[in-house]
Amino acid sequence: MAERTSLVLSTQSWRSRTGIILVLGLFSLWIFSELLTKSPYHKEKFYGFRQMKQENLIFLGDSMTDWHNWHHFGAHYNAGISGDTTAGLLARINTITERKPHTVVLMIGVNDLLNDKPLEQVKRNYSRILDALSDTRELIILSTLPVIDFYQADQINANIKALNTFLKNEVQKRHIRYIDLHTSFWGDHFGMQRQYTLDGVHLNSQGYLLWENILKKEFPSGFSK
Repeated sequence: MAERTSLVLSTQSWRSRTGIILVLGLFSLWIFSELLTKSPYHKEKFYGFRQMKQENLIFLGDSMTDWHNWHHFGAHYNAGISGDTTAGLLARINTITERKPHTVVLMIGVNDLLNDKPLEQVKRNYSRILDALSDTRELIILSTLPVIDFYQADQINANIKALNTFLKNEVQKRHIRYIDLHTSFWGDHFGMQRQYTLDGVHLNSQGYLLWENILKKEFPSGFSK
């Protein structure tokens, strides 16, 4: 009887801890979303999303997207937000889907891994992002780029490769286009080639030129309009 009582209490305790963890996780996501929308920079970006005219081509992501002018690809909207994560993108994904763009070019995830977010959590968030964008006529997923000269760069790069492997498998199941940028930026087992980066994470003009050239090679006739 004592053993049965102990088992019941143990089960109840496990359920209680699981419930607490779930609540804390949801609360953390809510806090992140609140901070995201209250930052002056992000408030300005969100306002821009709400006011943007219909654009059939949207570049979506974090600072890697945000810090570049994609005008060589014609009329578009840059929906990148510096510092954004997969969780942050989920919090604003409706601002994209409600515009019903023909083409979305997406890169996201490096900030999660730089901030030591669990890889499995990033994968789950990415799956939810792909679900939300499933009605997009042309959804293009870009691999996450490597880093260099960064704290724990080896582990971060290992997680980036694991995330890219997940993405390749996931988009194959969903019949989505995947573009491997990672291979072109990788340099001799150390991380990103230094000639392409400003600080070990963000790209310089050479880096963006390489990115653009890869897209132009993959889409010689341009994106769906």
